[in-house]
Amino acid sequence: MYHHPGEYLTDFCVVEHQGLYHLFHIRGERWTWPLGYRELDLGHAVSKDLRTWTPLDPVVPAGDPGAWDVAGVWAPDVIEADGLFHLFYTGSDAANNQAIGLATSPDLHTWTKFPENPVVTPGPWSDRALGRDVAGRDAMVLRDEVRARYLLYYTATMADGRACLALAESTDLRQWRDLGPTLIEDDRSYNRLESAYVVAHEGRYYLFYSAKGGPNSEGFAPGDFAHFDIVYVVSDRPDGGWAKPANHQLLADWTCASEHPTFGDQTYMFYVIQEEVAGRWGASRLSDPKRIHWRSDGLVEIHEHRPAGLDERVLFDSAHDSVDDWYSHGAGPRDGWQQDADGVIHAPQAVGEHALVAPLWGKDFAMRVQVRGDSGDEPGEEASLLLYTNPSAMAGYRVAVAWPAGTLRLYRKIPGRPDELLQSRPLENTGDGWHQLAATVEDGVIEVYFDHALQIVRHDTVYSEGGFGLQCRGPAAFRHLRVTQSPPSLPSPPAWDRRVTPRHLMSSRQAATPPRE
Repeated sequence: MYHHPGEYLTDFCVVEHQGLYHLFHIRGERWTWPLGYRELDLGHAVSKDLRTWTPLDPVVPAGDPGAWDVAGVWAPDVIEADGLFHLFYTGSDAANNQAIGLATSPDLHTWTKFPENPVVTPGPWSDRALGRDVAGRDAMVLRDEVRARYLLYYTATMADGRACLALAESTDLRQWRDLGPTLIEDDRSYNRLESAYVVAHEGRYYLFYSAKGGPNSEGFAPGDFAHFDIVYVVSDRPDGGWAKPANHQLLADWTCASEHPTFGDQTYMFYVIQEEVAGRWGASRLSDPKRIHWRSDGLVEIHEHRPAGLDERVLFDSAHDSVDDWYSHGAGPRDGWQQDADGVIHAPQAVGEHALVAPLWGKDFAMRVQVRGDSGDEPGEEASLLLYTNPSAMAGYRVAVAWPAGTLRLYRKIPGRPDELLQSRPLENTGDGWHQLAATVEDGVIEVYFDHALQIVRHDTVYSEGGFGLQCRGPAAFRHLRVTQSPPSLPSPPAWDRRVTPRHLMSSRQAATPPRE
């Protein structure tokens, strides 16, 4: 994960050049967004592994007074053509009217704004007649090889207020023709469609985007927590005809602005993780990379990406470690939990809840296990992983597979209270047999996978350290349990030799670039 100390990170792009990955992103001062934001240039960082990032000097500053991009620059997207890098970005004027501009660079470090900016503005079908707060942001450019053109997707709003993603086309990346909306949220289930990203795969086009304003959203005001879903649609052509697949919603509530670059033969996924501060959106960071898995039935899944050579510390491995010294809780005797010669851990058959907790304590770890709920005479109700728990299994977080309901659930455990449900996701298949369950916790971010597919992402800081364990209600069995700790992907903790400067209360000309290491 990544954000520069003192800053939040939102809409971004990743591009590869000469053995390095370059990250460009919105940046702003952490914890100021509820009062309005000051995003006056684009952050820039580099990485060799897509996981750990080194910040460089920011690029593409906001325009001078009176310019079309004086109030902010957002949402970069970079494409290389004819030996030149083209960076498309959102600019905002003093009335918050948005449009798309272009800057070019030979080396990804020095950028020149196109003198005829902006290059794309929403057409007459949009809300531009309002004259204020006109939506025209979050550009993404795709090379359409079939028709020898470039397509630019961006966020807009219809004149009647419906959310949409719009489209423009070009043959030279400078002169663009308006094609109108390519996707309209006709049922108004969302009030914002943002951060479009299109991937061509085996003759089909997959349009990923962030959708806001669903049933869990509290509104669009900066003071509210913005619940986004990451969703996708599919078409046989890149300019329309989009259909929602069976798993249209990939992630719910806590992530946004996903990017899906392809390097070599692997398509990755990154997303922005939102951080809640007292019920408000206060900051955000970049996720570690994930892998896009293309299913044979045409659907998409998000899988964990563990770079080759990752130096993991093994905390527990049921293949050769015993649970004999773990603490047991719940109805029935201690020997109700059994670990057989193959390392399979069997839960007690007695009714009620049972927990088994390791006598270890720490932070930032991953649990991976295979689990089944049909190991007894009767089917089990729940099988859970305990994260950041205490030795008495009364605190921390609980990741539960609820077999009868066919759902994956994340709970917060508070001593003396019923477990608090934080998030629930329906599962495609919880049938008989073994299923893969995994959870990672790092610096307040919890990510949960079921049968290798990422299902839940949540930022929560009630607990920041603790132990790990297993819990069940009814019969359950766990095998191949492996608990590891990876090197942190965030840079070293903020040190007192790092200098930061305020941005929020300064005018655009006063908001100097914070010194960088």
